[in-house]
Amino acid sequence: MKKTITIVIITFIMMFLIGCTKSSYVIISGQDNDSSTQMSMTYEQFSGYKETQIKVKDGEEVKVSVKIATAGGTIDAYIAKDNNESTAVYKGNDIKTSNFTVTLKEAGTYTIRVDGDKHTGGYLFNWGK
Repeated sequence: MKKTITIVIITFIMMFLIGCTKSSYVIISGQDNDSSTQMSMTYEQFSGYKETQIKVKDGEEVKVSVKIATAGGTIDAYIAKDNNESTAVYKGNDIKTSNFTVTLKEAGTYTIRVDGDKHTGGYLFNWGK
């Protein structure tokens, strides 16, 4: 019984640390590496989508460092408050290899979403301090 309670507590802690991540994708020869301050993947091929949410508190400013590596295929991404893609703070289609920073200034819950179509390369979104 004690072991079961410990496993349940550890599971809840891991869910809290990683956050809410949704996905539906297929990767070929790749590695998925998420934490409470980043969402990243490297692969030979990625098709599908992956998203996570981060919270910005009142008076807080969060800088999201973005690194995209594209060797083939296509990758799209957005960062949007309240998952409203039409008013996204950042939206990119068919993103080529690039590095940039997106600053989140308003309090709220932001969705970071990546969509790939036979994309070769990888991505890293990091909002760690």
